[in-house]
Amino acid sequence: MSAALSRRQRQWVERENLILETARSFIHEKGFLSLTMSELADAVEYSVGTLYRHFETKEDLLVALAVQSIERRARLFDRIKELDRITRDRIYGILVVRLLLAHSAPETFEIERLASSPSIWKRATVERYRSMVDMEQCCSSIVADIIAEAMAAGDLDSGRVGAGDIIFGLWSMSVGFHRLVQSFDDVQQVGLADAEVAVKKNYCMLLDSYGWEPLRDWRAGAVEQDIRQSLLPQAG
Repeated sequence: MSAALSRRQRQWVERENLILETARSFIHEKGFLSLTMSELADAVEYSVGTLYRHFETKEDLLVALAVQSIERRARLFDRIKELDRITRDRIYGILVVRLLLAHSAPETFEIERLASSPSIWKRATVERYRSMVDMEQCCSSIVADIIAEAMAAGDLDSGRVGAGDIIFGLWSMSVGFHRLVQSFDDVQQVGLADAEVAVKKNYCMLLDSYGWEPLRDWRAGAVEQDIRQSLLPQAG
């Protein structure tokens, strides 16, 4: 009996993953608003009723995709935290992860942006919404760990700025970057030559304003190249 139940559970997970993977590809190609449950059901060769057994609404499906995306980001953040590098390298690596994901999975941040809207998550199940919040909290906790390590090592003056303020500053800048580039086909339309160059420059300036050592002889380009090379297999 238990073996049969285990087999059914595996089949459930496999079917749910197929639905999510197909929906993600569809959103990447056509956008969330064009996604219909009937078309998705045809693509995965299951009935619409089967889809609704897994996801109560289309919004519930989107939040489930967001949970997957944030979980992937959390795994990469954790890899950054565990690197044998100084704390400034690793906090900069958090931005590098976001840039890598923006190139390798551009639909990721569109999914997260939509899922974070109350008009979406209020139509999802409470369990999925809580999972999304918990995964985002996991990402924040990893960044907080790097900040705490920096303060303990003397790379940051704990009396100058609080950890929460740093998390807010770095988070708002990186999320703002994604929202900006998703809002326009060409950011030059709003007077910005290169959004990626701009966010990296301003991120470094923000670290400098916190007094995050080293302030001299630290090369963001070299750090980024090293981190990209170590993360590419996992980020692709």
